[in-house]
Amino acid sequence: MKKYKIAVTTMLALFALSACGCLLSFAYMSIRDLSRQSRLDRQAAFQLQEKEFQKLSVEHKEWEKLPEQLQAFHRDHIISMDEFAVFRRDLNSCLAANQLKATNISSQFSRRQGKIRKVIVGFALEGTYRDVKKFIFAMEKKPKMNFFERMQLNGSADMVKGNFKMEAYIGE
Repeated sequence: MKKYKIAVTTMLALFALSACGCLLSFAYMSIRDLSRQSRLDRQAAFQLQEKEFQKLSVEHKEWEKLPEQLQAFHRDHIISMDEFAVFRRDLNSCLAANQLKATNISSQFSRRQGKIRKVIVGFALEGTYRDVKKFIFAMEKKPKMNFFERMQLNGSADMVKGNFKMEAYIGE
């Protein structure tokens, strides 16, 4: 009977040893899978960072172009107070050249923001459709175009009445 006990004990020990080996292999595989998943997560995070860096690089290149664009905008659209006086004379002469009657020409200066101040010039005019159209195109061709902020046109077949607001930027 002792022989059977030794055999059973040996078998149980071998079974326990194989169960421990099996559990250790499962643990090893789980750790390996977690390590692999961790590497995949790091790789995905790196790829995401790389995409973000590429987007940021493109945005940085656009920002590098910004000073040139700001200088071009300043050169093309910011006027001095003397040039604003010339603009007002040009506006009056353009209205007269297109046989338009302008009423209530007003200039509204906004508060200064840095070295730039926005001026809104509002006026109402009356004339033929063709003359109003010529006036708009003539004003757009000015070397330092002052922007049309709003145009409201009403009219019949003969006469068009319009309310205009133009904006100009005055710098020092």
